[in-house]
Amino acid sequence: MTTMAMSDNASGYGVEAPVDLSHAVAPSAAAPPAAPPTIIPSDRDGMGALMPEPPSVTTDPALWGWRARVRRATFGLIKPGAGRDEVRYRQAEVAVRQHLGGARLVMVANPKGGSAVTTTTLMLAHVFAALRGGSVAAWDNNESRGTLGDRAETGEPQTTVWHLLGAFEQLAGQAGSAGDMSHYLRAQPSRAEVLASDTDPTRVEQVGATECGKVALLMSRHYRMTIMDTGNNVRAMNWRWAAGAAHQLVVPLRWEPDTAQAAAWMLDVLARRRPDLVAGAVVVAGPCSTPPDSQIRQRMLAYFASRCAVVVEVPFDAQLAGGGPVVFSRVGEPTRRSWVAAAAAVADRLAAVRSTRPDQLHRLHDHPPASGDDASAGDGGRPTEQQPGDHGHGGSVSALPVRKAQTR
Repeated sequence: MTTMAMSDNASGYGVEAPVDLSHAVAPSAAAPPAAPPTIIPSDRDGMGALMPEPPSVTTDPALWGWRARVRRATFGLIKPGAGRDEVRYRQAEVAVRQHLGGARLVMVANPKGGSAVTTTTLMLAHVFAALRGGSVAAWDNNESRGTLGDRAETGEPQTTVWHLLGAFEQLAGQAGSAGDMSHYLRAQPSRAEVLASDTDPTRVEQVGATECGKVALLMSRHYRMTIMDTGNNVRAMNWRWAAGAAHQLVVPLRWEPDTAQAAAWMLDVLARRRPDLVAGAVVVAGPCSTPPDSQIRQRMLAYFASRCAVVVEVPFDAQLAGGGPVVFSRVGEPTRRSWVAAAAAVADRLAAVRSTRPDQLHRLHDHPPASGDDASAGDGGRPTEQQPGDHGHGGSVSALPVRKAQTR
C-alpha cells in the first residue's frame, strides 16, 4: 500500500492517518493543524529582502495523468493544475532538498534480521543524493561484517571501513581531501557513496566506539549527510555509539509480529538514553511475505504512531526483494515516490532541530552540552541545543504534522 497515493484522509506526503489504539479505527476528529514553520531571520540586506519569493511548486502545470495529457493535447493552451497526489509529491521533493545545516547522521536500526535495514539505508541514501545533488554517504556500521557493500549497485573500489581507518591519520590531517576519500567509498549512479564493512574472514578485531568516532569525523568533513546501517546487537559498542551520536532514527518495519516486537523492544532500550531519538523517529513500514491481518496491522500502526513521530508505508518492489544489488533506476515509480515521502519525513525531522553555525559557537560557552554515559565516545556533531524530548515541530518548509495515535 502506498499511503501517499491511496490514503484519502492522509496529509503531508501521504502519511498514514492516526488510528485509535484501543479500537483500531480511525478517530472522527481531524488531526490538529501543524505548527507554523519557524521564521529564520535573513542575513540579506534591505535590497535583497525586496526580491520576490520564487513561485510555489504547487502552482506549476500538471505533469501526471489526464491533466498532463490535456496540456500536451492542447499544446499548452489549457494547463490544468496538478492533482492532490502530484502536489504532495512535489512538496516532498522540496522537503528533501530543504536546508538542514551542518553534517547530519541518520541511524537506521531494527535488531530483527530481515527487517529491511540495509534496503532502507540504501533507498534513503539514493533519494537524498539524487534530489540534493550528492554529498550523501551510506555507512555500513556493523561490528564485523554487514551486507550494505554487497547490495550496492557499484562494488568498486573493494576497500572497506578498515582500509579507511588505516588511513585515518593522513585523511584527518591538513593534507586529507575529498579526493582521497574516494579511494574508500563506492560511488553509485544516484551520487550516493557507500562505505562497506569488513570482508576479511581472518580479521578478529571488531569495530567499536573509538573506530566509529574516527569514521564519523571523516564523514562529517566530507559529507553533509550520512545514513548509517546498524547491526543487530544493541549491546555492541558500535551500536551504542550510533545511538548516542545520531541526529535522527529511522526504524524499518514489516507488518509481522516478530519484526514489530523487536522494533518495540529496541525503542524501549533507546528510550532510557535518547528519549528524543525515539519520540522523533520515522518508521518506514514495508510489505511482508503474506498480506497482514488488517486488525494486526492497525494495532501495530497505532502503537508505533503513538511512540514515534511519523509512519510512512512503502509498497513491494521486486527490485528491492531477494537480497540482490539495489539498482535505483529500476525501482518502480510508485515505490520511488513512496521513498521520497519517507526521505521527506526524515528531512523534516532533521530540519526541526537546527545545528549551530561555527561563527555562533562562541555564544554558547555558558551552555556546555550535558554529559552522558557514552560522552567519551564522541557525539558525532549532535546539536548542543537538542534536549531529550525536543524533537522539534518548526522549521519545515511543508509543515508536516506529527501523526500521533489518539489514545485513552
